[in-house]
Amino acid sequence: MALIDDVKLRLGIYYSDANKDLEIQGMIDGAIDYFKGAGWDIVDTSSTPLANEAIVLYCKMAQSTDPAMLINHPVLLSFVAQGRVVVVGE
Repeated sequence: MALIDDVKLRLGIYYSDANKDLEIQGMIDGAIDYFKGAGWDIVDTSSTPLANEAIVLYCKMAQSTDPAMLINHPVLLSFVAQGRVVVVGE
């Protein structure tokens, strides 16, 4: 299953629509950029369960239109800490 299909199901979206797919792909791309900026080495997100979970949570949070809900969620921060790549000896 492609990452977008997994994210759609986890968001409760069971249909295909070109505009909605573009919106979701934009959220996925934003999530990937967010985690790369946080130090993750994301190459193939579909093969990493932790990356999938982090991307889904990011997308769920991105769906909110309430500005008060746009916070650094503690689970999101935990994902950031767990997924960072530590380079030793460089």
